[in-house]
This record gives sequence, C-alpha cells and structure tokens, in this order.
Amino acid sequence: MINSMRQQSNKIAALEKDNEERKAKEVVQQQVEDTSPIINTGLLLTAGPSYGGQSYSNGIAPQNTGYRGF
Repeated sequence: MINSMRQQSNKIAALEKDNEERKAKEVVQQQVEDTSPIINTGLLLTAGPSYGGQSYSNGIAPQNTGYRGF
C-alpha cells in the first residue's frame, strides 16, 4: 500500500511538472503571436471570384452569335 501511494505521488508530481512547463510554453507562444506582425493582408478571400476585366452576373461570358450589326 505504501508503495502504490509513493507511485501515485510520483505520477502526480510528474504531471504537475509537465503542466507547469506546458503553461510556460503557452505563455511564450502567446507573447510571440501578440508581437509578430500579420503577413499578407493584401488578399481578402471574402471578395469572391475575380475575372479580370468585365464581370458577368451569372459568371458566363456571352457567346458570339455571328451577327455584326454594322
């Protein structure tokens, strides 16, 4: 019984040590994220598709009918 309690207390101590190390790493990581600049802000993905020149409401360019109204 004494041996199992010793093992349990050793496991608890190891877990507490790992937890403290993880918390310290998270704090450092958060500080790095807070101070680092945001990169590549020129492209907004919410802008929708871009076709370059003229945009068409349904996304399909009109077809050539062969008629040339002089």
